[in-house]
Amino acid sequence: MKRKRFFIVSFCAALLAVGILVTMLRHKPQVLYRATVLPSLGGDFSLPCAINDRGQIAGFSEVAKGTYHLFLWDREKGIQDLGPVVNQHVYINNAAQIAATVLDPNGHERALIWDPNRGRCVLPTLGGESATAHGINNHGQVIGAAETASGILHACVWDGASEIRDLTPSSKQRTRAWSINDTGQVVVFARGANLLVDANKGVTSTSPRIPVLGLIQTNNAGYIAGLIKVGQLNFNVVIWNPDSGLRRLFQLNTDSAGSPKMNDVNQVVFSERRQAKVKLFGRTFFSTHAKNYLRDPKRGRLSLDGYVSVDRYEDLWLTDLSNKGCIVGAVQSTRDSRSRGVLLEPIPEQWDK
Repeated sequence: MKRKRFFIVSFCAALLAVGILVTMLRHKPQVLYRATVLPSLGGDFSLPCAINDRGQIAGFSEVAKGTYHLFLWDREKGIQDLGPVVNQHVYINNAAQIAATVLDPNGHERALIWDPNRGRCVLPTLGGESATAHGINNHGQVIGAAETASGILHACVWDGASEIRDLTPSSKQRTRAWSINDTGQVVVFARGANLLVDANKGVTSTSPRIPVLGLIQTNNAGYIAGLIKVGQLNFNVVIWNPDSGLRRLFQLNTDSAGSPKMNDVNQVVFSERRQAKVKLFGRTFFSTHAKNYLRDPKRGRLSLDGYVSVDRYEDLWLTDLSNKGCIVGAVQSTRDSRSRGVLLEPIPEQWDK
């Protein structure tokens, strides 16, 4: 009798183990990316901000406590220190030209362009003391905001190291340019809204209003990625085109939402932070965690969590993606200022399946 009972228990345990194994294998997600942890310039904080189609990455990294430098990374040369920088607005084009912002000797923010052949060049203002960069296209045009002689920041475009053009010359309020594509379409915040503007004409009475939120960007196909709020904690991630209108990608239920990043094939990456409630011994505790997604036109929404190792006090945040589908971001501590850069590269044989 005991042997029979032992046999039954063993048989049931074996069936359970097989069932669990089959379930795990059935639901095992397909591995689509290869992860690389990027080096820093020696400090505890490093943030890759932008990646081009050649796999070159630009960002900023701590070199000493509280001191940050611009960097350029690629697999051939490793990480290069390009000198001081003051904020996370760092952008790179396919010629490895980098737009960023530095402090001048008087402590004023100034936009700059770094060129592989000419090095750093501080860009002019509109007559005032400061300027900041917010993007660069593959023709080397830099956009951002520059102070006028009257002290107002205006959206502007730099066509070269010494050429600057005011995109909102008649405005008496602050305006900014957020994004530029290779056809010269610029996203400008003016008149209390985001407008789609021709870089050669500036804001006009016919400049279309962009019906999405966030620090939005435009790609070379003329699409813009952003958010639409549909509830207290609900957002739709959308893409918009002035001809085809809005297209909803997916909905988020989130406490704080980042700005979507998009490439020319309308892949969109997005990070969000959610607050979870945990009840223990009659008390309610809150914990926050970040979720990361890629929305691919063919595969739909894919989770990007799990490719990079993070502990319970860390979150992965995504910052950019290239036209080849390479994604950059950073694993950031939720308890202190530590941050390490990461690169996710698509595995071709997996994507081709």
